Amino acid sequence: MAAIWPDPARRYAALPAYFTATLRHFHLPAGGVQVASDRDDRICAVAVWDPPGEWEQPAGRTLRALPDLVPALRFRVPAAIAVRRVLEAHHPRDPRHWYLANLGTAKSHRGQGYAAALLADRADTAPNWAQFLVCTQQHNVAYYERHGFSVTEEFELPGAARPTMWAMWREARI
Repeated sequence: MAAIWPDPARRYAALPAYFTATLRHFHLPAGGVQVASDRDDRICAVAVWDPPGEWEQPAGRTLRALPDLVPALRFRVPAAIAVRRVLEAHHPRDPRHWYLANLGTAKSHRGQGYAAALLADRADTAPNWAQFLVCTQQHNVAYYERHGFSVTEEFELPGAARPTMWAMWREARI
């Protein structure tokens, strides 16, 4: 997200509207969103998966999302388009995989295994399918490797910061 919003304050201000728009228009309709909750039914972690063959955002769906996306992105639309193009260029063409678009845990619940449970659940409930993700933080590469993912490629996103990304793949279990 830093490649779209280099300024942390602007990024954190924009992310709620951005995630709301992308969840509403892309990920929820595809049916791959998972949540983990605690004993009090508070959502602790979310895994946003795109099912096999659903990771590309169809033009019609993107057009319908614009009224929600443009206010979230504001003047960062060109940056978002540039980032999306690079991510698409590095996405595997094999349609037989789940794509982990986002994985996040509430600060109050980090380190308690909620995200790990979501990763394990996808492997257990879809053992015939590989999984792909793009890791955006070097310190998270080892985390995903512990969960069976391997780095397949390193690449940079456009923009002044040129952040490094790690494409990662986990083979199907069956």
